[in-house]
Amino acid sequence: MALLSNQRLAPETACASPQARRRSSWACHARAALITLVIILLLISSTAARAHAQDPSGEYLLKAAFLFNFAKFVEWPDSVFATGATPLMICILGSDPFRSSLDAIAEKTIKGRALAIKRLRSIDEVKDCQMLYVSRNQLTQTAEILRALQQSPVLTVCDVEACAEEGVMLNMRMVENRVLLDMNLDAVQHTPLKVSSQLIKLTRIVKRNE
Repeated sequence: MALLSNQRLAPETACASPQARRRSSWACHARAALITLVIILLLISSTAARAHAQDPSGEYLLKAAFLFNFAKFVEWPDSVFATGATPLMICILGSDPFRSSLDAIAEKTIKGRALAIKRLRSIDEVKDCQMLYVSRNQLTQTAEILRALQQSPVLTVCDVEACAEEGVMLNMRMVENRVLLDMNLDAVQHTPLKVSSQLIKLTRIVKRNE
């Protein structure tokens, strides 16, 4: 978050300047969305940090909010959704550390689609998932999981040190009650997913270990 600390955090005025009005409508709204994201994450981070001091589940309240916001800044091919009403599916592979924290975002909407949560027992059940959180107890199977996905439009997420270097797309590292993001951009670019440059700016880009 440090690199954004000097930006104004006022979504409603983000497009108000004459210079901003000359930009495309898409660029203006993207900036406003990013600023909104930063505000939300700062507020949630502050709340979750206090909660985490008393209850470790506070960490996953914060990380659930990150999953929700990832979905705002990633574009999936239309072909992955059966209809315009098909929900955007966030899947958990392995043990679920989120519990009710993740259920709290279920049925919210992003880009006109409801969110749904699915808990998987094996990678064979990944059909219909748009986002896949790989739990700590499954990361020993990372190579097998990535082979099974075969460049599919599935955003993979983890939260263990260096897991993005193993090929997972996004890592939510917890450092002193703050979430820092790593992105394996090469892994993303080998899929049809389109990740907003606004989200990329919030991440540290890492390479896959050879």
